Amino acid sequence: MQISSTVLDGVRQIAAEVLETDLAEVQPHELFFGSVLAGDSLGLLEMSFRLERQFGVRVRFNDLTADAIELDGEGRLTSASLALLRARFPFLKVEGFETRPLQSRTDLLTIEAIAGFVQMALDAREAAATK
Repeated sequence: MQISSTVLDGVRQIAAEVLETDLAEVQPHELFFGSVLAGDSLGLLEMSFRLERQFGVRVRFNDLTADAIELDGEGRLTSASLALLRARFPFLKVEGFETRPLQSRTDLLTIEAIAGFVQMALDAREAAATK
């Protein structure tokens, strides 16, 4: 799945506004909840409202925390979870998480991943409209 530059740029702009930070700080690889952007759950909720308003689609970030996504005893994604994430969310960068522990499942939520969720919803809406 290809994320359009329009979607990525729109997500970056909204994130900069919501997080009250400079657009230059909001790079695709940055974690929404990471130390650079320092987002929080209320900020993510605000992001989802603004994304819906701008793009006309509802984004379901809670799919990342679904019970089907399992971690092993050391906090690494299991093989089954990696396969599930790759199949459901091809835009997620999950490389390395088979050996590197996650602090939480939201460690996967980069700006690019947020744009991927938006693109996935837009693509699904377009596919439904053509049926």
